[in-house]
Amino acid sequence: MVFANASKDLKIVIVNCDCGCDEEIHIKKYEDDVSSDYYITINESKFYAMQGGIFKRLWHRLKCIWRAIRGKEYLLCDINVTEQDIDALIEKLREIKEK
Repeated sequence: MVFANASKDLKIVIVNCDCGCDEEIHIKKYEDDVSSDYYITINESKFYAMQGGIFKRLWHRLKCIWRAIRGKEYLLCDINVTEQDIDALIEKLREIKEK
């Protein structure tokens, strides 16, 4: 499901997963007189992410440490993109939809 909200300085589009897992993608546009910034955020449900007990959580943390040592750590965070990147994203999504 897709939701949209707009105010003077902030426009948001939220895409929710339909399976009920509460994962979302937020696309935000902040505007002021000087420039506009775009942010893409991936939100995941933390309720189901760490429900496996102490040993599963410990194993997950050890794997994260190992990934960090090897230089392969990743985080879910905001991605700041340019207007050209947003245009390219829209074009690629249209291409996927048409195929």
